[in-house]
Amino acid sequence: MTDFQPYDIVGFDLDNTLFDQAQYEFFIFEEIAKEIELRYRLDTHSYFNALKNVYYSGEKEHTFDKAMLQCLSALPVNWEETMVKVILPLYRNYTPTSLTLFEHSFPLLQSLKQSRKKLFLITNGREKTQNIKIDILGIRSYFDLILISDSYEPPRRKPDTQMFKDALNYFNVTSEKMVYVGDDLVRDKASEKVGIKFIDIETLKRKYV
Repeated sequence: MTDFQPYDIVGFDLDNTLFDQAQYEFFIFEEIAKEIELRYRLDTHSYFNALKNVYYSGEKEHTFDKAMLQCLSALPVNWEETMVKVILPLYRNYTPTSLTLFEHSFPLLQSLKQSRKKLFLITNGREKTQNIKIDILGIRSYFDLILISDSYEPPRRKPDTQMFKDALNYFNVTSEKMVYVGDDLVRDKASEKVGIKFIDIETLKRKYV
């Protein structure tokens, strides 16, 4: 616990910090691929694998279009309608049956709670989606405060610092008493703009397994 000894309050990112976001995405991709097979007679595994390829490429825009173009020479004539009526609603509303924490996550959270640290979670994403993940993972009870970017109007996604400021106000402490753990050296490390030390999760993984 030497990494956290100077701090009273410890914050975490969610996706790719406490669990592998690919788990969540691939559950949904598989369901979407089944729908694509029904509508376009495109093999489920072909479209699913194309979706995974796009995901691992790091491209965040037009994922479903790019995957379709990997499988076919052009987008189907009614593709936009399928996107609006089928794919996007399924992507936004699908609930996986299970998700699994990273191996390091449970020991780390347990250790911090036993040390009487206050914990908070700050995560980017749609409010409904992030709450689904938190509940399926079974980690809500660990946190004294949970802030989700898209619960703000307009959304305040990191590297916007509003959620970090709100965490400081909620706990009524100076930034020197708080630390934030994440995986993204731009979005999560934005905590340092308001004086909250950032710790890269990669430096902790081997210590808590």
